Amino acid sequence: MELSKQIRSLEELENFSKLLIKSLKPNTFLLLEGELGVGKTTLTQLIAKNLGIKEKITSPTFNICQRYQINGDYYLNHFDFFRLNPNDNLEIFQELAADNLNIIE
Repeated sequence: MELSKQIRSLEELENFSKLLIKSLKPNTFLLLEGELGVGKTTLTQLIAKNLGIKEKITSPTFNICQRYQINGDYYLNHFDFFRLNPNDNLEIFQELAADNLNIIE
């Protein structure tokens, strides 16, 4: 399913994140596309907050993946594949992604 939404304020983004988390369950992949600075990490931060994650959510640009536990049940994996290229082997991320919520920038 492809969803596009124009957001004009942080308040609108927070409300959107609350609607979005109703659909975000383990084995879900949320792909966020957009120019640098449009709010992809901010949306991820709001999703994490609304899922009860207390840790500070940072951009995984240099680490490629940040993991945050959700209620002790599963993880929110926050991926940033910006530095990867088509020849990189992504199989190493399959085990991390299985049975978890995955947000990819």
